[in-house]
Amino acid sequence: MYKVMIVDDEPLFRDFLRLKMDWQRHGYQVCCEARNGQEALVEAEKHQPHLALVDINMPFMDGIELAGKLKDRFERIVIVFISGHNEFEYVQKAVRTGVQDYLLKPFNEAEMTEMLERIRPKLPRLSGGRGADPQVAEGGGAPAAVRPGQETPEPGAVRDAIVLGLRMKDADVLDEVRKAVSQLRGSPWGDEYADAMMMGLLSLALTFAGERGFAYSRVWDSEEDKAPYERLKACGSWDAAEAWLIALYRRVIQLTEDVKPTKASSLFSAAIRYIEQHYADAELSAEQVAGGVYVDSSYLRRVFRKESGHSIVDHITHIRMKKARALLLEGNRRLADISQSVGYADPNYFSKSFKKRFGVSPTEYEQLVRK
Repeated sequence: MYKVMIVDDEPLFRDFLRLKMDWQRHGYQVCCEARNGQEALVEAEKHQPHLALVDINMPFMDGIELAGKLKDRFERIVIVFISGHNEFEYVQKAVRTGVQDYLLKPFNEAEMTEMLERIRPKLPRLSGGRGADPQVAEGGGAPAAVRPGQETPEPGAVRDAIVLGLRMKDADVLDEVRKAVSQLRGSPWGDEYADAMMMGLLSLALTFAGERGFAYSRVWDSEEDKAPYERLKACGSWDAAEAWLIALYRRVIQLTEDVKPTKASSLFSAAIRYIEQHYADAELSAEQVAGGVYVDSSYLRRVFRKESGHSIVDHITHIRMKKARALLLEGNRRLADISQSVGYADPNYFSKSFKKRFGVSPTEYEQLVRK
């Protein structure tokens, strides 16, 4: 199977792209994902994908620059740009960097399928239908082993959602953990790959606890001498492992709530509450949030970025889209009502913003999730 790398800074669009296609039926397999160009280069070295689906506009390193670097390191990689930008100059640059194709958001499954067929002759020949011919430029590493027919069960979207949920003290983080475990249940208990993914979930919780200054011994009871990784392996079943992980995450969340707040964390929490209360205000801005918690906007921006790793505007958008998704799934709601409910006075602008973030319109997203 041909290995595919998805590179896009929107977690939900990466999730959508991975789930939209029946990759295996077309002879492809999603082997890795990345949020930006820097991560993509690291993942490409690890997995050596044959096909890279790359968003043009990303932080740290845009798709144009990434395409050039990928072509320098991997002589036979096929690159396809996916973007919501239809400017001709982007297409010109894409051609100059050796990009083989170009898709505009939003696109449907038929357009995606046609693209996969168009670029197939440009892909390297697979040897025996199992491994791939070496495609990395001279001096590169050996191809990473990928299990035939198996998709990556821990997408970057789930990891990002868990980290964000922990930082924002969002109870939905527990649902994200359950989602991650459910993606692994198709594998037998003890499977080496699934076991590694479970350890990844455990590491997220322990790393977050460590960043907050909690000793590991405070995260779980000390009745047993086993290390956390050994205790997870000793669960013996997916149900037991999920219950143990959920309890662990609950404990981490509780510890962060019990800790004596600093001035910065108190301000951050106040800003989060203000956004939750006022996200429906179409005029909501970083300046308004700062005014609502009685501090200078520049200072609040620095505190917010330090505490969460995200900007105030990013979080406003995150909350609005989260609320919009929940309202869409309730059904029987007019688009104009949903738009107004989440802070968009213009339904058309809301739809465009939704498409830009998710790659699909609100109606298409609702239909996709309900399948």
